[in-house]
Amino acid sequence: MNRDDIVELYDYNIWANGRILGHLKTLPEDVFHREVNLGFKSVADVIGHIAAADEVWLTRLEGSSPSSLASKPFANVEEAERSMHRIQSRIRQILSSVDDMEQPVIYRNTKGDEFRNSISEIARHVVNHGTYHRGNVSTILRALGHTGVQTDYIAYLRK
Repeated sequence: MNRDDIVELYDYNIWANGRILGHLKTLPEDVFHREVNLGFKSVADVIGHIAAADEVWLTRLEGSSPSSLASKPFANVEEAERSMHRIQSRIRQILSSVDDMEQPVIYRNTKGDEFRNSISEIARHVVNHGTYHRGNVSTILRALGHTGVQTDYIAYLRK
């Protein structure tokens, strides 16, 4: 994939996260932290995990290797939105400025094992990871009696 394709795919990720966060702001405040037993303990926990994982990948793209991945404990949707915006803006800036998407990034995982992946592979992983966990958010919302919001890639293309 070329840079424009990767940036467009990442723009979808930004859009989809924005749709989820925007939808959460329309629901009662307590929905964000209401406890469930569905793999994650709350919507806040899922969003905190997405943000933390994205930040780890951002750090790797910037040349460092964090030694841990801890979910971000957001007090509310607005705080999550600000944090995700900051992380996503930095990742998008990196993706937009790279000439060679196949350029390797050498990093260590949280166990200390060394890996090498291209920038395009990392970007696709970040998008796929976000898609998976936005599905977790939808599942939790349905279990709490609320509807989800469409975040499919095709819906992004149709917007």
